[in-house]
Amino acid sequence: MIYFLIFLAKLIEVAVSTVRVVLTSRGNRIAASLLAAIEITIWIIVTSTVILGIGDDPLLAVSFGLAFVAGIYLGIMIEDKLALGLSQIEVIAEFDNARNITKILRERGYGVTTYDCEGLDGKKLSVSLKVCRKDVPSTIVLLRDFNDVFVTVTDIRKLSVGSISRRFRYR
Repeated sequence: MIYFLIFLAKLIEVAVSTVRVVLTSRGNRIAASLLAAIEITIWIIVTSTVILGIGDDPLLAVSFGLAFVAGIYLGIMIEDKLALGLSQIEVIAEFDNARNITKILRERGYGVTTYDCEGLDGKKLSVSLKVCRKDVPSTIVLLRDFNDVFVTVTDIRKLSVGSISRRFRYR
């Protein structure tokens, strides 16, 4: 029973820690601080339990270690589901194709900015848009309908001026 409790507590602590690190890197101070309080409280209880009992029962360390590994995996899964923050999607395409992409995205309510650019094969257009991270998959699905496009997605830490007013869900 003690192995299960140590595993469960350490799993939760490391998952919380993983999400906290992501929130910290995105500048979300309040949520990160609250998670840090939960994390450190669990850490102190679990770690002291293992350290005090490891001489009599070395399997406590095994439970602790396995939970650490599983906790990182769980924390990444949780953060992927939460998909906090914003992303920038950039599409580079042949000029006429990019104009069509821009038109369709704007008709669907996306704020789109375009830039003239030049590639190996001549004139291109770069189409740039900011979306909530939760909306990246559905936006990528929309972009897959177009041929010969180069798409990159970059996470944005902060949006200093402006806003993203609504989420887009097109599947």
